[in-house]
Amino acid sequence: MKLLWQQIASTTITEILCNSKLDGVVLDLEHGCFSNTDIYQSIQIATLMKKKVFVRLTCVDENLIRMTLDAGVDGIIMSTVESETELVRLQNLCCYKNKNNLFTQNGQRGRGLVRENMWGKKPFKFRVPMIIPQIETVKGVERIEQIKEVCLGPVLVGPYDLSASCGDVGNFESPSFKKSMSKLKEVMGSDLGYHIVKDADKQIEGLKGSKFLAFGLDTLFLLDGISSIEGILK
Repeated sequence: MKLLWQQIASTTITEILCNSKLDGVVLDLEHGCFSNTDIYQSIQIATLMKKKVFVRLTCVDENLIRMTLDAGVDGIIMSTVESETELVRLQNLCCYKNKNNLFTQNGQRGRGLVRENMWGKKPFKFRVPMIIPQIETVKGVERIEQIKEVCLGPVLVGPYDLSASCGDVGNFESPSFKKSMSKLKEVMGSDLGYHIVKDADKQIEGLKGSKFLAFGLDTLFLLDGISSIEGILK
């Protein structure tokens, strides 16, 4: 899965990003200023364009989680997960109770006639959305074996916050950051996802085979476009 990262609360931005050849978008609710209406409408745009759409949350907000799932979001990325307990709580909120599935026996999601099931036109399904813990601290790295045991899919590295936790923000060549990445790769293998914010051409080689990659920022795409014009006009 390859996604573009959206921070600007705009359905037009969502539509532009979904016109790419990548699989879809991540709506970053940590650093973006999205209202509930913005979130819902961006999910509508992405799904109607047959693209994947994920939301990135900063905390286990039950109302927000249920709203995005009812709208039809494909997955939830939870920032700064540091323990398996946090992940299990999120999974329970995201899944319908299903005794036949080990990971959803304690599901707490409510059933309703909502957009995800076309307001009752589609049958209820025990759909398990992609639930992706984001590893952004050394503490999260230290608990990666336990997190993997309960994880339903890939994890995602947040490189800037992880580098800050390693003591040198933005330095992805520091011994501490490299040590953390080495442990994550050893434990997760191809289930180690990564957000390549900048310089994708330089970073992609070491991440080939990863099942989950996110790229860029919509804000950086705009700034890069402006810089190219400024360069021409010098």
